[in-house]
Amino acid sequence: MIGIDRATGKRLDGFEQFVSRVTQVMTTPLTGRAKRAGFGSRIRELLGANMSPSTLVRVQSFAIEAFYNSDNGLSDFIPSRCVAKRRNDGLDLYFEGQWQGRHVNFEVPVNVSTSKSLT
Repeated sequence: MIGIDRATGKRLDGFEQFVSRVTQVMTTPLTGRAKRAGFGSRIRELLGANMSPSTLVRVQSFAIEAFYNSDNGLSDFIPSRCVAKRRNDGLDLYFEGQWQGRHVNFEVPVNVSTSKSLT
């Protein structure tokens, strides 16, 4: 699949394009798109909350849930691990799993600048 980097306009393909898709899903609120109401994740529901350990567990749960939502188009990845880490301006989601038959890991930032609805 070929895509375009939302920040630079650069052409993306392969694993870079996959990480871009995951970033878009994790930073788009569920029901945030008018014509694709099932697209996105529930992570933004928790961004304003105190990032206690129990809230981080819920964030991790919502992130994994997004991979199993068929509207997100992420079925080519099988997650085995998700870790949410606090930051001053939000959090980072660290993922491990299988993508196209190989083990991969990557991080997705979820903060004020990446958490805008893309309608």
